[in-house]
Amino acid sequence: MNDRIQELDVFLRVADASSFSAAARGLGCSPSTVSKRIQRLENRLHVRLFHRTSRVLRLTLEGENFMAAAHRVIEAIDEAEAGVGQSGLTASGVLRINCPLLLAQHQLSPLIPEFLSQHPAMRLEFVLSAAPIEPFENQIDVSFQSGSIPDSSMVARRIASTRWSMCAAPSYLRRRGVPCTVDELKSHNCLNFLPGSFRSSWPLRDGSEVAAHDVRGNIGSNSSELLRSFAVAGVGIARLSDMHVDGDIRAGRLVRVLEAYCADTEEPLYVVYASRRNLSVRVKVFLEFITRKFSVRVDSAESREEPATPEHDVKPSPAPPCP
Repeated sequence: MNDRIQELDVFLRVADASSFSAAARGLGCSPSTVSKRIQRLENRLHVRLFHRTSRVLRLTLEGENFMAAAHRVIEAIDEAEAGVGQSGLTASGVLRINCPLLLAQHQLSPLIPEFLSQHPAMRLEFVLSAAPIEPFENQIDVSFQSGSIPDSSMVARRIASTRWSMCAAPSYLRRRGVPCTVDELKSHNCLNFLPGSFRSSWPLRDGSEVAAHDVRGNIGSNSSELLRSFAVAGVGIARLSDMHVDGDIRAGRLVRVLEAYCADTEEPLYVVYASRRNLSVRVKVFLEFITRKFSVRVDSAESREEPATPEHDVKPSPAPPCP
């Protein structure tokens, strides 16, 4: 069994480095030793894990599938050993977190006081950005990302899902009317992301089909928070994540519109961190805490039959009916 674990370790190092020589340097052995171990693993599995040429070493389809399983095995072993070896250690030091402003304000800030009370020796530094930034250059320990995660060298743990919906302030809808069809959006002021961004086209449902629609308005931004602020101020209709506007909806500051036309696909939210061994105690305790808290929120939302009590006991103002 120990030899098989060593083979997995060698395989993952070669896959990460795309080089027998680089993997050998990290392991402190010769490239020929690494090559023999990979060949022995392939012979045992009866598949080729790598395409080898004089210039390129890359994973086969079978190698890519095997890599995902190998990562899970090695990470499970690391977590088991870390749980024993670090059980008596205190989480301390600086944890740098990268996430969008709205997520920090509306989802994380209510949770952080409890986390810091449990781990008073820790300091959290938030690096806010609309898009994820390069983690290693910016010394990021943990990043919150939605949608697809293109960097396969990182570990992405799914903690929640959210939908995107169109919403506007009751004052705007009283003044401009409630859109009842997708075509009626053309006569409304749509607050949107900057042209060219993947969120600037709104995916809307027409029967069983979902199509992207280009909308127009007098405000554009790369900031969800700014668009939300303008929507609350009654400037127009915005399409934003439910995770970010749920508080405004409950408080009656915003009202959802055209709900029947919203694409019903859910966008996953991940907590992303480096796929490396010996995960530090400060990262480990934060991941455990945040995963537990978001799991409780999801379970609570799914089991709740009645809407949550609005903030300050303010009842949401429903959108005026369509004519």
